Amino acid sequence: MVKSNILFISDSVECIELFIHAMKDCGDKQKLYLSSTMADGLKKAEHIRAEFVFINNTLFKAEAIEALLTVTSNIYIAFGTEKYSLDRQAYGELSTIDLNRPDAHDVLAKILNTVCSQAADIAGGQHSLFDAEFLDLVIESVPNYLFVKDTQFRIVRANQTFLSLYPESYRDKVIGSTTIEDYDPDEAKEFLEKDREAFACGYSETVERIQFPNGDSRILFTQKKKFTDEHAQDYILGIATDVTEREDLIKKLTKSNQDLERFAYSASHDLKSPLNAIKNLVSWIEEDYFDAFPEGAKENFNLIKSRSIRMATLLDDLLAYSRVQKCLEDEEWGYLDVVVDSVLSVIEQSDKFTIKIVGPRLKLPRVAFQIVAMNLIGNAIKHHHKGHGEITIWIEANQKGHQISFIDDGPGIPITYSKKIFEMFQTLQSRDVIEGSGMGLALAKKVLEYYEGSIELNTTHQNGARFDVFWPASNRKT
Repeated sequence: MVKSNILFISDSVECIELFIHAMKDCGDKQKLYLSSTMADGLKKAEHIRAEFVFINNTLFKAEAIEALLTVTSNIYIAFGTEKYSLDRQAYGELSTIDLNRPDAHDVLAKILNTVCSQAADIAGGQHSLFDAEFLDLVIESVPNYLFVKDTQFRIVRANQTFLSLYPESYRDKVIGSTTIEDYDPDEAKEFLEKDREAFACGYSETVERIQFPNGDSRILFTQKKKFTDEHAQDYILGIATDVTEREDLIKKLTKSNQDLERFAYSASHDLKSPLNAIKNLVSWIEEDYFDAFPEGAKENFNLIKSRSIRMATLLDDLLAYSRVQKCLEDEEWGYLDVVVDSVLSVIEQSDKFTIKIVGPRLKLPRVAFQIVAMNLIGNAIKHHHKGHGEITIWIEANQKGHQISFIDDGPGIPITYSKKIFEMFQTLQSRDVIEGSGMGLALAKKVLEYYEGSIELNTTHQNGARFDVFWPASNRKT
């Protein structure tokens, strides 16, 4: 219910009491404000935007009335004595009330009821006007294509963004029309099917490329939702978002990824053939002639052998990196501790390390976590300066997901390498010292990005290395 703001300016206790009692007879249709001085009344009238003002005539001042008239034209002068009532003509066109008459309470209550009804009508009209103006403002401010259809599939409302899809000469005819005849028959059929679905089920959505009457061809993501107005008439609200650039970009990225995968596979296959031939040749020479080589030749021969193995490993890792997204499409889940056990079974020297898992038992995408754990645990063991030690996997849960920290007691990693280690082909030490392709952490990072997670080196950790992995809640099971 719309309530009217009514202000009574009086310094008379009797008048105020009479006024309050009369207001009670009006129910809750109004909100009463009181002021004992004209100065305070002027401020309050402007602040509350009073629809009606009653003034005790003992406080009447012509200049004050002029100021009040800028707020409202509904001003009543209330008289408390017969003496003052004789001077009513001094107030010109202003309405007057004689509070000294015997039936003053009933008269005042009747006036207040009339005042409240008028105020409600005025305020209600302003409220509706505001709603309509505000709704128009919102509709025209929306950058999407917005339209409303009735049960006959006619467009009954639309914003300018939607109307711009039609030739300028035709825009005046859109409202009240289905516009179906302006589209390709197959597109028109799809429109109507989605309209019917929205009316029947309450909602529908689709992504499609549409050739519009103005000549534009765009890809739109369109959502249609049913609603009922105050007259019990059903409509659907349609909001279409232009996703042309997004869809075109996705198509380009998909093709780029396919090209990259084909290139990686082809390069790996084409390079592996001669590489395997070299490895076989090295193996034959080693079997037949290695013992006859001088010491210097043996060192060079071993170098050739190790480099060929490194090249094979690098090609395998490069191929794995290019295909990681395809591997992750398999949503098989596994418990973290079980995956860790399977990883340890294939890592050399793992039996010389103690592995501790602290925290809740966690279920994650098996293949994804296996890739991450294989590289982090493998690095901790391979780079450990003592050859034996302890690795702790610390699990902490929060509302957004789980933080899984891999903590070792090895030599640690300098802060200057905290970003570089996640790049492809990067190693902390020469490959002649510690064999590796430099792809492990880059692969782990790519896996976590696929799941909208993250991995980083904790640069504040002392006595070893600590990698903090964040796995989002939407991609975990407990």
